[in-house]
Amino acid sequence: EVFAEQLRHLATLAGTLHVALQVMPLRPGVIAPPGGPFTILRFSEPDLADVVYVEQLGSALYLDRAEQVERYTELMNRLSIASLTPQASQTFLQDLAADA
Repeated sequence: EVFAEQLRHLATLAGTLHVALQVMPLRPGVIAPPGGPFTILRFSEPDLADVVYVEQLGSALYLDRAEQVERYTELMNRLSIASLTPQASQTFLQDLAADA
């Protein structure tokens, strides 16, 4: 029941304007990002450059060189294309919660 509630909460968040949530279902031909999870931090201040946060087992990295950020941005774009659309992801989460 806890898992189902978490899925419903994610589905609700996915329906808001300020959240773009995309699910990448496990299927043949789709692989996880090399190096593990990462976050691209973008700031509303134009003087602040984007930063990539890479979490590792015993530490974390903050990458701020333009070429590093560009590589992760390209990877994020490829992952977004391989994932379900935000609307399809919301439906997927709702269906998964109903089956849990």
